[in-house]
Amino acid sequence: MIKISRHFCFVSILLSSLISHAIAQPTETQAMMDVKKLASAEMAGRATDTPGSQLAREYIIGRLQGLGIKPCNTDFIQTFDVVMRNGEHKRGSNIIACQSGTLLDHANATAMIVSAHYDHLGVRGGKTYFGADDNASGVAGVLAIAEAMQKTLPQHDVIYILFDAEELGLQGSRAFASKPPIDIDRVGININFDMIARGDKGELYASGTYHTPSLKPILAPLDASKDVKVLFGHDRPEQGQDDWTKQSDHYNLFAAGIPFIYFGVEDHPDYHQPTDTADKINPVFFMGAVELVTKTTYLIDQALVTTSFRRKS
Repeated sequence: MIKISRHFCFVSILLSSLISHAIAQPTETQAMMDVKKLASAEMAGRATDTPGSQLAREYIIGRLQGLGIKPCNTDFIQTFDVVMRNGEHKRGSNIIACQSGTLLDHANATAMIVSAHYDHLGVRGGKTYFGADDNASGVAGVLAIAEAMQKTLPQHDVIYILFDAEELGLQGSRAFASKPPIDIDRVGININFDMIARGDKGELYASGTYHTPSLKPILAPLDASKDVKVLFGHDRPEQGQDDWTKQSDHYNLFAAGIPFIYFGVEDHPDYHQPTDTADKINPVFFMGAVELVTKTTYLIDQALVTTSFRRKS
């Protein structure tokens, strides 16, 4: 029998404890890393036509390219003119990428748009508005779905759009809808994300089923998540400011005839404040929300095989 010193035993136990502790610690999700990067000080709030906006575009395009996703045409960028309230003109830049579905006739089949806006308020009065929830979280949701769909391919074509100038009056989505670089008549639905990380009450809203009731039975089972409670609403005209139909980029696509489902949380104290930072996000809720919107996209992809959500003309 070989004798082992007490010191050796102590070191072995300590190493074993440290390894077990390291294994037990949850790893940070890619979605959370995306939020932290986009809401970092170097991106300075991602205001349209600023160096921070350029850095955000470079990061997003780099992530898409790393996943093997290509632009719909020759370039990822759709540029457009942005008119400020003071009459000043700026340059807006939407990011648009495409993925082919597995259906044999996918080129003529219905397509899906998965979207979020990447711009925020930038620096105002010497303070940086980081925009972690609004809307680095939505961008992270789009990238998470894009990553999942490289592993389990969708049946239908997917157009991933990261809109610019949403905070300046939905100008990026308006530019896209007025001069679409893809065949917009093929698009059967827009799944849009705007603020999906700060579920301080554990609630995530799926808005749009009032306008497209056939979506509700498809999405109803999503309410079973223990970390994220899905609620339907914020889409009825009589709700006034609580009707979100016209309050994010899905609206301009909806006006062009494309049904939508919009995921978001209700306003919180850090909404449009410099305090909308990544450290305020509950990673458990956010991870649940990302999993939920990913599952939603696959459910709708399957439903589109037999169902058209577009309004009858």
